[in-house]
Amino acid sequence: MIETCDPNLVHAFFNNRLGLHHSADFRGVLYAQDRPDDSPIMMDDIAVAVAYNAFIGRTCCMHTVVQRPELLNRRMVLAAFQYPFTVCNCEAVLALVDSTNTAALDFDTRLGFKEIARIPNGGGDGDLIVLQMLRADCRWLRLH
Repeated sequence: MIETCDPNLVHAFFNNRLGLHHSADFRGVLYAQDRPDDSPIMMDDIAVAVAYNAFIGRTCCMHTVVQRPELLNRRMVLAAFQYPFTVCNCEAVLALVDSTNTAALDFDTRLGFKEIARIPNGGGDGDLIVLQMLRADCRWLRLH
């Protein structure tokens, strides 16, 4: 698996897939399947992507895109939570999900996020659901 933190590529991917705008605190990682040559990574080559922004106090927003669920593994999930909680010393991570995106809501809930607020008509197509994961509740950190 190829792993890249190139800020331009990470931002371009999340802008393309989720419409996220650039911010000075935007950072993340892209995981792509190994390539037989040195050709550049294309948007459709990305299997799993995780990004963070809106670092305010000890909280940040986490964004994920899983294009190839069969390639997602525990190491990626652990790294996704170690970064905000261990490296950045956050106490809470937020995920903002449109209420019509049932796949993302199911995925985030299975990871351990809990709904804390709902903003009527705040999403792209429906309500904007604010999910939260507290460091104390993150079972992924206990696996390490």
